[in-house]
Amino acid sequence: MAIQPLQDGSDRSIDARSIVTLIVFFIVNALVIYPIRIPFPLLFSRGCDNLQKRISFEIPCEREERPPSSTASSTPRNSVSEGEGKPAQPPCARRCQCKRLYFPLDLRTVPVIGVLLLLASTCIPPEVVRRGIVGSGGIKPYDVMTLFFCFAYISISLDCTGLLRYLAFLIASKSTAHGGGTTLYNSFYLFFSIIGLFFGNDPLVLSGTPFLAYFTQHSSIDPPTAFLFTHFQICNLVSAFLVSSNITNLVLTSAFGISFLSYSAWLALPTVASAIVLFPLLRWIIFRKKGLIPHTIYPPEISPRSALVDPFGAMFNATIFIITVVVLVGLSAGHLLEGIEGVWTVTVPAAGLVFIRDTVKDRMNAKETKSARAMEKTTPEPNEKNAEASIAPVQGAHTDTSSQPANNSQTVQTSPPQDNNRKYRNVTSFKPLSPFTDNFPNTSLVISRLPLTLLPFTFSFFILVEGLQHTGWIRIFGNWWGAWEAVGGVAGSVWLMGVLSVIGCNIFGTNIGATILLARVLQYWGTTYQNVSNRSLYGAIFALAVGSNFGAYSFVFSASLAGLLWRSILAQKGISVTYRQFMRWNTIPVVVTMIVGCLVVAGEVCVMYKT
Repeated sequence: MAIQPLQDGSDRSIDARSIVTLIVFFIVNALVIYPIRIPFPLLFSRGCDNLQKRISFEIPCEREERPPSSTASSTPRNSVSEGEGKPAQPPCARRCQCKRLYFPLDLRTVPVIGVLLLLASTCIPPEVVRRGIVGSGGIKPYDVMTLFFCFAYISISLDCTGLLRYLAFLIASKSTAHGGGTTLYNSFYLFFSIIGLFFGNDPLVLSGTPFLAYFTQHSSIDPPTAFLFTHFQICNLVSAFLVSSNITNLVLTSAFGISFLSYSAWLALPTVASAIVLFPLLRWIIFRKKGLIPHTIYPPEISPRSALVDPFGAMFNATIFIITVVVLVGLSAGHLLEGIEGVWTVTVPAAGLVFIRDTVKDRMNAKETKSARAMEKTTPEPNEKNAEASIAPVQGAHTDTSSQPANNSQTVQTSPPQDNNRKYRNVTSFKPLSPFTDNFPNTSLVISRLPLTLLPFTFSFFILVEGLQHTGWIRIFGNWWGAWEAVGGVAGSVWLMGVLSVIGCNIFGTNIGATILLARVLQYWGTTYQNVSNRSLYGAIFALAVGSNFGAYSFVFSASLAGLLWRSILAQKGISVTYRQFMRWNTIPVVVTMIVGCLVVAGEVCVMYKT
């Protein structure tokens, strides 16, 4: 393990700028956990509303998946809670018809505003911003984010082929054919555990949550608490195994010079042991109440094969994903990804191949669609239908452009009848992304599902932690940790770091912010203090790795990006989960799995290092 020393802040005393930096850091974290909205002046909102009435903003976005026509009129369930919840409408950016506009202060905006405030108040110099992007002390934020987004694109593109839904429906059909709800629950637990080991938590949340919401609703599993929370907990737990599964894993391997193979070797036992213990805890203790795991279920009659949209694409993307992981592990074990040759030299070409394949597939489908529509135009239609079709765009409030031809250059303008007393207004269509989304629908869908809000959020948190380091706070925290380690030893280091990592996930702006901050503290301690034992150092590092992954299912949704995505997807499906319920069903599992994981880490370091 090669730990690089921190560049500055080791000899700076606490002053007014340090105090302001710390206050801004905690305010940013508080607003990430509990976001607020600031209303714009009503005059400004009315002006925007008048502009919107004249211009039809049609920006592509991902809509909620519609259920089959046979169940479209069925009444949606309440929520995981036994409340009155009405199905929430899916958020859409196509048309904004709100009377009052608001500026959100949440994870999309607050970290960036915090960095700008520190710059404007001269609490941090521009060099700190540069280090928060380019990197220092072995951590290269741009390399970390490149690897994460490349794997996210490959995983989401693989999900769009229908492979994960096909496997899920296949397991569901086999399980219900040979047993009831208990067999199905056991099969889902094993399935999500294996898939999460390789694909990570975020892609599995994006694909598994809509599937479970649909499956439990159409299988009369009410409430779906056991299936939804088990899926969320296990996919976050097993993401601790591979470096590419979570951003927090990438931060730790970069900060302490750990190869991908060594990291997985150290985390294999804690992950597997915790997953084994979690299953009986959930199955016979947490969800023992009658009805949470029903004995008899009636699954929807859907062929698993119908869920596989693109078989060749599924094989291609899965092959690229596996090859990329193997190459990264091999090159990292040989220390060939250090310096300028970062992980981006492997992940960018892999994601580029998948992107090219997606665009080629979309282009071929577009040509086939154009030829089919050209053949349809040769068939004459009745004049009455043509007249209705010509008037419909004028009378309708909004039409979905996804079913129109990709070539928008030919438009038909119709004038309203002269004898009609209705007032017609001219509406200008503004579709800046239509040339790309119309011709490459699948590729644009994959891009829209990428967690792009992580870019400003993560880079801003890297900069904020660099600001804490520059103003002397990392030195203070490192000294506190060194004093604790001198008293507590190996057991104290593993225990306290496990506790701090879980608590930090809930108060330091998701598990990403907590990992960045605590990793810097351990870096200062490991490079400044003399005679730091390998037991204490490795124990603290891998306890942080366990806590940053397991802490995602703890007390608040903002403990991880996966939690925010999970809640948002469930809200779109008409399922609401309150903070109280989230804490209730996650507290015991996170405490038990953290105890198991930290005990295994402590045992590993004691066996591997004699001193």
